Amino acid sequence: MFFLLSRMPMRFLATLLLPVLLLCPPLRAQETSLAPAIKARVTDASFEVVVLRPDPAKDPVSYEKELPWDLVPFNLRHDRYISIGTAFAVSKTELVTAHHVFRSLHASMGYQTCFIRDAAGNVWEVDQILTLDEQRDVIRFTVKGRTFQKWLELRSGFRDNETVFTVGNAYGEGLVIRPGELIGTLPEPLRGAWNLLKSSAGVNPGNSGGPLVDPQGRVVGVVLGKKDNICYSLPTDELKAAKAATAAFFNKITFSFGLVPEKSKALDRAFDLPLPKSYSDLKKELAIREKAFYVQSMDGFFQGLGGELFPEGEASEEAVADIPNSADPEVIFRDKTTKTWNFSALEFKSNELPKNGRLHYAQANGVYLFKIRRPDGVAIGDLLAKPKLTMDLLLKGASVTRTVGGQDIRVTSFGDPYQIQPHVDRFGRPWQQAIWFTPYDDGVVLTYTTLVPSGVVMAVKFVDSSSLMPWLYDLPKFLDYTYVPYGGQLKDWGEFLKHRDRLPAALQDMAFAFTEGKSLRLQALWAKLDLDASHVDLSPKAFLILNMGFSRKGQEVVWDLRRVSISEDEEDNYFVVLKHVHPTSAMPEADQKRWKEIAKQRHPYTQRTFEEDGASRIAAVHSAFLKPAAPAVDQSALFTLYMARVGKVEDPEMQTRIQALLKAITPASGAPARVVQAHAPSAPVSAR
Repeated sequence: MFFLLSRMPMRFLATLLLPVLLLCPPLRAQETSLAPAIKARVTDASFEVVVLRPDPAKDPVSYEKELPWDLVPFNLRHDRYISIGTAFAVSKTELVTAHHVFRSLHASMGYQTCFIRDAAGNVWEVDQILTLDEQRDVIRFTVKGRTFQKWLELRSGFRDNETVFTVGNAYGEGLVIRPGELIGTLPEPLRGAWNLLKSSAGVNPGNSGGPLVDPQGRVVGVVLGKKDNICYSLPTDELKAAKAATAAFFNKITFSFGLVPEKSKALDRAFDLPLPKSYSDLKKELAIREKAFYVQSMDGFFQGLGGELFPEGEASEEAVADIPNSADPEVIFRDKTTKTWNFSALEFKSNELPKNGRLHYAQANGVYLFKIRRPDGVAIGDLLAKPKLTMDLLLKGASVTRTVGGQDIRVTSFGDPYQIQPHVDRFGRPWQQAIWFTPYDDGVVLTYTTLVPSGVVMAVKFVDSSSLMPWLYDLPKFLDYTYVPYGGQLKDWGEFLKHRDRLPAALQDMAFAFTEGKSLRLQALWAKLDLDASHVDLSPKAFLILNMGFSRKGQEVVWDLRRVSISEDEEDNYFVVLKHVHPTSAMPEADQKRWKEIAKQRHPYTQRTFEEDGASRIAAVHSAFLKPAAPAVDQSALFTLYMARVGKVEDPEMQTRIQALLKAITPASGAPARVVQAHAPSAPVSAR
């Protein structure tokens, strides 16, 4: 890997990597320092590139204790700026540095611009961008209110084995000059259009953009990075070859999505922007171009998968037929080996929250999935209306820390989000997008939150602010492959259904009437339940869950209710109603056999009691859901009822109970929620 030497760790859309290199022979005898007069001239013409450090007094983030600033080194603690690279003057008004020093700022929310700083600590803000060449990794610019009395001569050509010196802001601790020798070249990685210089001169983080000079102080190259202690620089002739008055952007980028193994072919991202212009104006134009290219490329990536995307094709058959039963969120992903679509089985952890709340969390391809059981006294509507409240609850159950002075200090609040927007996924589920900005690390916390009866489910991504734009595309798309269970205590459901505008389209017309200890009447999609205390213990803490999955309506796949379950509070007594989808001919033989066994009412669907794991169990195919004049095996769907009660219960009692439930659970006239599209082109995403 080719290491860029900018001091600021950022994430970018893509970068070209140089191949692994062989180590070169040791240096021969060489000059070890510049003459004093030359050193002074080189130093006077070289500068740190810095950004303004966030003001701790304006930090919206709260912590569990005061930050230990006294443990931070004195020079960093009292420096208003963060050093990110090196630049040098090449004329009375112009400076040069590596483009990647600036690149980390192009989409940054916290660092709107950058500055140069001289050895005396004087600072000047970047003004006009004159030339930018992304492939050559160089940029020419001016600063406000400063011209230069000394600048460095650009020397053409180079010689193997000649002595050279790196001049750079090593580790952000001021300019350092280090000797070395030119030891060869390496073709630039894309087309070999020019050679990069290899030298043994020392470089460290912060050296990026500094000059590589000869003993006379003339610039031989611009320092770009290192590999295996070898310094790589752009030759001066290539610096001169960069197209004047143009910002030339070119890179090859491969696109992918975390839940599928496929990658796109390498696409050329190539465009020019006219210069000169202010850096702020360049950033605005660049943001528009980058967003358009990303959205177009990702839309093309999904469209290119065509019939391989869920729920299309044979690869989706098993996931469509699968009956989700998890009480926690899951994702639908494409297996990299079998290329089939599957429901995940994420390993959730959980922590208690105050006042009987609880946080469940897991990670799927770098995205955190959270389920928050709301604490007593917290209104379910407030979990959306007051996003700070919800995030503060999350931070009580999940440890997010900031490192200061070698100590990890826990974050207790991010404050209020700076942006809130609605979003509806392809299943008709409404989500609330919220974005928090964390100035201390130029980061953002991007969240999507949806109501469930017990509280909320959240998808959360922590990223550098410069990577926000791609995630404004990727995370909504991630929701289109996210399973959300709708579960909660019976007392929760009444509160949940008061917010019908925040419910999935499939549940907005759901009928629900609960009288503690007496009755429960429920109608959702195809299921109608009319229960009393003889069927199940109807305490407020009895748990009802609706598991949404998929079924078929002709040739179309629809989002549908696949499982209804009610379990008692005090005892592990429960019943489950399942909708089984007729397997297609492409599905495995085991699924075909399983379907026939259900249709023939083989075990456990014999309406005979059996014991398993300390409970008495009984199950039946629900005949009320069978379509007339068609045998069970030819039905498009079969519905089963499964009941379990703790301990040994005699068969006559179990028979009585299941017959009563079969009468209390009847078909409803509701239609499946909506047709599931494999992919729809994205609406424009905002830059922030």
